[in-house]
Amino acid sequence: MCYTINYKAKFDSISLFVRDSSYDIFLSVYNNSERVRSVFDAVVSRKKHWLILPEYHYVTREFPSISDSSQQIFTYTQELDEGEIIRDYFKNEPLDPGMRVCIDITGFIRPHLIFLLRYLKEMRISKIDFLYSDPASYAKKEDTSFTIDYVKVKSVNGCEGMHGIDTSNDVLIIGSGFDDKRISDVSKDKAHARKVQLFGFPSLQPDMYQQNILKAYKAEESSTGGESNFIDSSSTIFAPANDPFVTAQSISDFVNEESRKRAITNLYLSPLSTKAQTLGFALYYITECIGKPVSIIFPYCSGYSRETTIGISKIWKYTVEF
Repeated sequence: MCYTINYKAKFDSISLFVRDSSYDIFLSVYNNSERVRSVFDAVVSRKKHWLILPEYHYVTREFPSISDSSQQIFTYTQELDEGEIIRDYFKNEPLDPGMRVCIDITGFIRPHLIFLLRYLKEMRISKIDFLYSDPASYAKKEDTSFTIDYVKVKSVNGCEGMHGIDTSNDVLIIGSGFDDKRISDVSKDKAHARKVQLFGFPSLQPDMYQQNILKAYKAEESSTGGESNFIDSSSTIFAPANDPFVTAQSISDFVNEESRKRAITNLYLSPLSTKAQTLGFALYYITECIGKPVSIIFPYCSGYSRETTIGISKIWKYTVEF
């Protein structure tokens, strides 16, 4: 599979994206971010849907206003996991093969986004546009808080692999973002596995790579087992922070190269970096890993910050053909 043949386009403003695209269904997850709300308001679509995910802890009075009959809100309770939420949405809004569908992944919580890709694969959907808006900056740079009330590390629904008892060469690939506590959590959960970190380079903005490395260093002891090879070719992968296709290709190339040297006994993937790279992790999994000893694991939390960024830098459209 050559992931990089998939189509992507960059837009320097919302107006340029709107001029280029129109849809039958536009789906987005609501939060307070300007880059989520402004895109939803501007996009041209016959139907526009908000998902209100329980981890953002919105109450009814805080829901977005609905301006016309084309817009609809789908809200869910804390008791439902990512699989139940995504299945319920598509039960109410089934996709027809000929529909033009766009899903804005910017506000998605990562397990929900990962399961979404897994679900669409099983539903044999042929093609969907995914949208991602780069932030101009993070609100508090490397000190930005993303998660609240850590619960536990577990496999994402639908992405649990058939793992073997031999753990002699287990590998954990972490998409390392700004949340060093979550990097530590997932690293400790797979303490026996060799840790490989995937960094977003080039980053979304020039200063973000340095901020990313500063945060990753905080998790270094649990991520590398205290070894000194924090960044070298055997323990590090680089892929553009806003390119899911290069991310998927880079993971695939790394795993194939490592497997030629010595068979990987069990592989664990944990995307903690940008949503675009999370999309890349999910694409790699649904394309190459189903039915194998590979799982996507994630440090689940009961709450997420509603706004972590300032402004919009660029808008990306990724066309995924399943």
